[in-house]
Amino acid sequence: MLWVTSAHVHLDRVASPWLIARFVDDDASFAFLAAGQAVPPEAVPFALPAADLGPHDDQGSTFRKILRRYRLALPELDKMADCVEVGIALALGRPLPEVTHDLIVHGTTMASFSEAMAVLDPDDASNLGASARFYDALYVTLWSGYGSAPELPADVRGRIAALRAARDWNALLPPWTGSRPGPPSHKQGAAH
Repeated sequence: MLWVTSAHVHLDRVASPWLIARFVDDDASFAFLAAGQAVPPEAVPFALPAADLGPHDDQGSTFRKILRRYRLALPELDKMADCVEVGIALALGRPLPEVTHDLIVHGTTMASFSEAMAVLDPDDASNLGASARFYDALYVTLWSGYGSAPELPADVRGRIAALRAARDWNALLPPWTGSRPGPPSHKQGAAH
């Protein structure tokens, strides 16, 4: 399916395509509209004014709206939405949402990373591809309960080995291609 948003993506409009491709639509492809360009009739608009999955506002980020719409009830994705919303608040100079310190740190990193990617890779499709592994890594970090998961070894080598053994990460989060990102088994609320 074709998903469209406005050109010059940043933060929420990079995290949202990652979420769509990884957890909603195995056949997702993305297009970026110039100002005033019409949404193609076969496309699903997101982060655009008047779209069902509209831009971030008092109802939350587009990322969180996608979670709600597609009933993606995974704690690590909810934490990612918190991080996206921290990043949005920082980018807009607004008060930070009330979340844990670790999510503020991750959200701050996400905001810095996203801004730098917009500078280093201004082509939107290329930016999505280059950013995907960052979002994959954040997902693994949040899935693992980094810093709060007592069942993981305390030493870094042991923790990495335990995380590698925990699941088939490359099947869940294969290299980004911009379409057909992975097998459908990880869609709609895969448990860990």
